[in-house]
Amino acid sequence: MEDKKKDLLRRLTIISIPFVFVAIPSIVIFVGMLSPHAAGPKVAVASPEQNHTVGMLSTMTGGQMILSCRAAFAGNWEYFHYFILDPYKPQHAFFQPQTDHYAILCKWGYMGNFLQDVVVFNSSEPYAKLCAVNAGGCRYLFQDGQMFLVTGRHATKAAPWQHREKKLIGDVLLRDCKHILGIFPTMCHYTKHDHQYVGKIISRWSWWFNY
Repeated sequence: MEDKKKDLLRRLTIISIPFVFVAIPSIVIFVGMLSPHAAGPKVAVASPEQNHTVGMLSTMTGGQMILSCRAAFAGNWEYFHYFILDPYKPQHAFFQPQTDHYAILCKWGYMGNFLQDVVVFNSSEPYAKLCAVNAGGCRYLFQDGQMFLVTGRHATKAAPWQHREKKLIGDVLLRDCKHILGIFPTMCHYTKHDHQYVGKIISRWSWWFNY
């Protein structure tokens, strides 16, 4: 009888493995997709009232990079934009700051790594005026595990005084992992980084269910 119980327990354990590694993550992803911040990316079309812009470009080729962004102002917040970045395919969004204290914060996700409160616009910072459309806008570049802010325009014959500036904002979170069956990550460790992370480290669960 004892052997039968052990055999039954072993069989149940084997049966439960696919459920743990496949069914549960699938349910979490499906529910997360129903949350407001997981809506599809908007088509960026400028209007006369939207005189600022932020752009995103990733040259990191490990997979898609996602930024789920919200605008915070006057003690409130609202959905701003959902960037889905394929390598070397830039995206941008237009907006108009609503108040003197207006900020855009994003959740960042890439290859199982997640950060929160990644600031891409703050009306109180000196660079904010460079995000105006007529100044060239603010463009963020994700390159070699780092985040850069690119502002300004290239010099031309008509405007030789123009110039572009590329400023390091900080590092993004990356991990090296060993995988079970080449699929399931295990024994992960954070890669070395020389600068402060651009946001707060969060879990996959927080990514799907927080704002």
